[in-house]
Amino acid sequence: MEWNHPLKERAGGGKLVGFKVFRVRTPKRTREALAKLYRDVTTGRAHSKMLYYYLEEWKRAYEEVKSMREQAGKRTPPRPPPIILLVRFITPDGEVRGNTAAPCVIDLRKGELRIPSYSIKIPLRPSLIQALIEENELEARPDFALQVTHSGKLRIIAQRSVRANLGLPLYIIAMDENSAYGFPVFVWHISGSGKAALCYRSRPRPPNHGYRRNSEAHLKSFADEPVPEKREALRGLANGFTDHLTPERARELAARTKAKERRLNNAFIADVVSKLRKLVRKAAQRGASVIVLVEPVDSETLRGTRLQGTLTRLRKRLRNMATYEGALFKAVRASGKQCPRCGRECREVERTKHSRIYECSSCRLAWDKDQGALFNMVLRYFARLRKEESDDETTLGETVVAAMKEWLEKHPEGLL
Repeated sequence: MEWNHPLKERAGGGKLVGFKVFRVRTPKRTREALAKLYRDVTTGRAHSKMLYYYLEEWKRAYEEVKSMREQAGKRTPPRPPPIILLVRFITPDGEVRGNTAAPCVIDLRKGELRIPSYSIKIPLRPSLIQALIEENELEARPDFALQVTHSGKLRIIAQRSVRANLGLPLYIIAMDENSAYGFPVFVWHISGSGKAALCYRSRPRPPNHGYRRNSEAHLKSFADEPVPEKREALRGLANGFTDHLTPERARELAARTKAKERRLNNAFIADVVSKLRKLVRKAAQRGASVIVLVEPVDSETLRGTRLQGTLTRLRKRLRNMATYEGALFKAVRASGKQCPRCGRECREVERTKHSRIYECSSCRLAWDKDQGALFNMVLRYFARLRKEESDDETTLGETVVAAMKEWLEKHPEGLL
């Protein structure tokens, strides 16, 4: 089995590859054994001869990491990259899948991960067992590998590439990145007969970190200059612990506060991607094709802000998810100020805490700006597709544009 490193989006031949990561919880004693395995492999002293193969792969990865850091002008040594071990599975019905010479065995009957050459045996939590069973049942089945870090942490990585083909029936997942009003998501279904229906809508919002960032700033300020005035300012944020607060403790608390922000942002991204993945898989089970359209926020507007990284990572994860699941992913810019019905540039007539309402002075249609952008994004992409198609018969682009316009006429309140 050929394995492509999961941190590379393209495998040999330029084909896009998607991956999915599963974390494995390991007890402290097991982490020590895994760290020893890592040291043995990377120094050429592994117990098993089959593990010597992974040393050359690790060396190549390490040289790439060092080269990238040198090009970026960074002088500190890089963190050693993980080793990637091939995996074979024993499914609940006893079937063995994967490379028979793989050093790692994931036994889904017994619910454990084993590396026999190092007498490592790790029980897997039920939710992980079920998730791995589902991945093994996918068609096409992913390739799997085990990632072992220098500190003994484990991740199971599934790698998959499925060709995306557009046709009817079709599900269109449209999302608009917007920092102030959340990320509205609409899913339209275009049936085989060319009828559109809105089957899902939501507006996930990233966590509000205002209080945490204020606390972090005050803690850092106190750590740098522990004067009574700054201690008093901290007392207003958190009662009870400031009287004996030292600069060292303040710096530690500031770091913890920032780390919590990162954890919450990561959890938000994972939740959004997980929900959209379920929608894509349901569509695939129904024999439908899927396209994911994202209206990206202006990168210049967010440059240097704390939200920039969150939005960039979310878009990257969605692209990866689409590649893994066999959906098409496209970033398309569209204006929410443009009337979805007649295309005129319009003005804002109302603003609330969670929306901006526009109304067309010509056709009198009213819509939420972000939701209007989603509709216009779909029209724009498929109108462009219609121009690129060359068949004499009715094209997919023409069908989708007509279906969306018909849906809007029947549901003029659908974008509010």
